[in-house]
Amino acid sequence: MADKRDYYEVLGVQRTASEDDIKKAYRQLARQYHPDVTKDDPKVAEEKFKEISEAYEVLIDPEKRKLYDRYGHAGVSQQFHDGNFNWADFSHADDLRDIFGSSGFSFGGDLFDMFFGGGHRRGPRQGSHLRYDVEISLEEAAKGLEKEIKVPMTTSCERCDGTGSKSKKRSQCAQCGGRGQVQRVERRGMVQSVTIVTCPKCHGSGMDISDPCPECDGRGQVRRPRTIKITIPKGVDSGMTFRVPGAGEPSPNGGPPGDLLVFVRVKEHEVFKRDGPNLYIEVPISFVDAALGTDLEVPTISGKASLNIPPGTQTDTVFKLKGQGLDIIGGRGKGDQYVQVKVKVPKKLSNEQRELLRRFAELEENPRKGIFGKFKV
Repeated sequence: MADKRDYYEVLGVQRTASEDDIKKAYRQLARQYHPDVTKDDPKVAEEKFKEISEAYEVLIDPEKRKLYDRYGHAGVSQQFHDGNFNWADFSHADDLRDIFGSSGFSFGGDLFDMFFGGGHRRGPRQGSHLRYDVEISLEEAAKGLEKEIKVPMTTSCERCDGTGSKSKKRSQCAQCGGRGQVQRVERRGMVQSVTIVTCPKCHGSGMDISDPCPECDGRGQVRRPRTIKITIPKGVDSGMTFRVPGAGEPSPNGGPPGDLLVFVRVKEHEVFKRDGPNLYIEVPISFVDAALGTDLEVPTISGKASLNIPPGTQTDTVFKLKGQGLDIIGGRGKGDQYVQVKVKVPKKLSNEQRELLRRFAELEENPRKGIFGKFKV
């Protein structure tokens, strides 16, 4: 991550750029580095295109952009497979269609298939990704935690060994020849159009099952909860996503499984307010302590800390407890805790307290003295 360029620099936009600015910059750069246009080496062009697409993926998404602005690359790396961007993470294929059209993209078959379907290829496909939302406390976010979660997912049917057949035998679909797709021909006057559609007989599986398994209804897969252990690092913030490779849905045809995407929400705290890695707290003090000064014990997210209140402290004064905030994602230190003191004036006084205050008032210079002299009548 340390070698990555700033996403704003990659797209050539300001940090205050609007969504339209970002789209315009991406469109220009995408056309510039298209292999049919650029004079660069094709592999260099593909890496450049991948870099600008990664920047676009983050900056065009309000939540990802917010995390990036706050934490840098460390804030969004877990949203990419194995911590690094690949084309499976790109969710804006429609934007590429708008730029290049369905036949103008030529970075090779695999990438073309990923963006535009590639239904004519029947190779192993990766299983679908799964989403799981987890809510944790601020204390858990501060310490990090390991947690076991139960995720409903599709698993191979044990009764038929995943074949979908009661006899565990299946044959190639006669209608589509095992391709899972068929051609549909439509005529309108003198015009004939051909479209590729999912095979209605095998529903895209490419296989013909004459005796469907009663457990899975011929699908070869059933839905069951699976227990997965996830690790949530220290300093996690709401909106962050963590990827567990290989913990998603199994492939429908022998490919690798998908990933599990864990979306984190940190609950609001009764005492602390949070802004990134920094924490904020209001602490009441007596007007005597504010006037004379005192050593105050204040709560922190990890326990307690001593805070020196100097004599003459005014209400709303803010003190900083360095390093008493949350860990910064990516191991870049810790945030701070800010303590705002609120001087409390007693509403009820004893006769003795009232007399002492009167004597104090007689000795004190009137703070309003001369104030009228500052106004011109």
